[in-house]
Amino acid sequence: MLTNNAKTTIRMDDYTKAVVDYAARYSNQTRHAFMLSALREKGEKVLQERFAAISEIAPMVLSASDSKVFLEALERDFEPSEALLGLKKRHDSLNIVDRT
Repeated sequence: MLTNNAKTTIRMDDYTKAVVDYAARYSNQTRHAFMLSALREKGEKVLQERFAAISEIAPMVLSASDSKVFLEALERDFEPSEALLGLKKRHDSLNIVDRT
């Protein structure tokens, strides 16, 4: 539950205080009102960016059935294809050191 009387103490150096005071004055607000609006604006921006990132990533997450199929495929033995063998030859010719 949100309350209207939550308090936070902020310590500012002289320069930051001057910047905040001038910005508040130029936007016709008190220091308190300016700081609240700036904090709210920054907080909302961070949340919007976070939600946008999740929206981009979410479709890439496998469903439960797809995850099962993927894990089962990893556990099965397989014979490498010609394409995979070709990649290994190319890898070896590039003198790449595999540290995994």
